[in-house]
Amino acid sequence: MRGSLAMGPTVAGYGQFIERKSSLSSMEIFARASSEAMGMAGLSPGDIDGFLFATTPGCVEPPERMMLADQVAGYLGLHGLGYMEHLDIGGASFNAMVFRAARAVDAGLARNVLVLGGGKGSMRKEAALAGHSYERYYTPAARAREYLPLSDYAILTSHYNTVNGGEDRGRAMIAVRERENANLNGGAFFRGPLDADDILESPVVSDPLHLLECASPSDGASAFIVSSSAGSDCSVSILSYSEAHDPRPLFERPEMLKTPAHRSIPSAMSAAGVSAGKVDLVMLYDAFTTMVMLEVEAAGLAERGKGWKYAEENSFGPESSTPINTNGGTLNTTQPAFMSGGVILHEALEQLCGRAGRRQVKGAQRAMVNAIGGIMNHSTTIVLGV
Repeated sequence: MRGSLAMGPTVAGYGQFIERKSSLSSMEIFARASSEAMGMAGLSPGDIDGFLFATTPGCVEPPERMMLADQVAGYLGLHGLGYMEHLDIGGASFNAMVFRAARAVDAGLARNVLVLGGGKGSMRKEAALAGHSYERYYTPAARAREYLPLSDYAILTSHYNTVNGGEDRGRAMIAVRERENANLNGGAFFRGPLDADDILESPVVSDPLHLLECASPSDGASAFIVSSSAGSDCSVSILSYSEAHDPRPLFERPEMLKTPAHRSIPSAMSAAGVSAGKVDLVMLYDAFTTMVMLEVEAAGLAERGKGWKYAEENSFGPESSTPINTNGGTLNTTQPAFMSGGVILHEALEQLCGRAGRRQVKGAQRAMVNAIGGIMNHSTTIVLGV
């Protein structure tokens, strides 16, 4: 799917709530983020006539019944909706929901759409450590939940190194560059000095991945208002959008290093008439450093097979030629409900609205955000502008 809505509906508000392990319920967390987004857009629940929702199974308290989006909408006081959807493509859902919301407004199905995603990652993490298992849809063998998706990404990383001569130190520099940005972000959970040796000396969680290369799950939610009429002091346009999917398991793909991101990123950039080096900032999905390594290649910032060197040779900072993950990424801000997409989209909007404080990219007018879901199964890319 590909599209452009540069002259249509805009993102008129956004909100976010994150805690490492929250005492609030999932519904209360959803309400916190939604209230902030609606407040920024000058709207109340009664003004919302469209709703899109995403979460990760196991990240909402039981009873987790069918039609969970209905329960969330009811809790938030949303009634008389003209458009509603529950999306389930993991961290890639946020970009996809924003684009679908804009299409719905453009089609006259709704005027003000609330996009919401998140949950309590701490719940699923604790359940996994309790030893539960589940059947993967593509294999007859049960696999322990605590090994997923970590083991798959470790194998992908090892394969990348074998094919391209990649080195762990180069990949570790991705985490170092993101920490440099996190040190400018008072909202980051992880701050302080960090170098490649620190990364490589942290515990190996699944060879060759180290602990400090992996995002930490948390409790939280991100919310966005897409509207053609809301009164906001900062409205951000959707310049282009593209998505790509490969539902097959990683190991059934003939070329596992050619991911959906290698289709969605060039497609969205082409539709917007820009290259990654010509936007003011780039937000990349970073649940694992491996993802960023592949995404910089997909974006054309590094040659194929050279993404592991990119962070060694380039800064990610707000004053660099191509600022990347200016908030420190979810390696440092954490990953609510195992979904990084809302966090990186939120940061892009903060930058475009000039609200990023010490990490602000001067004169930021265009941003590219790429989000990934599953084991590189889904990739959604959105280009935003003011």
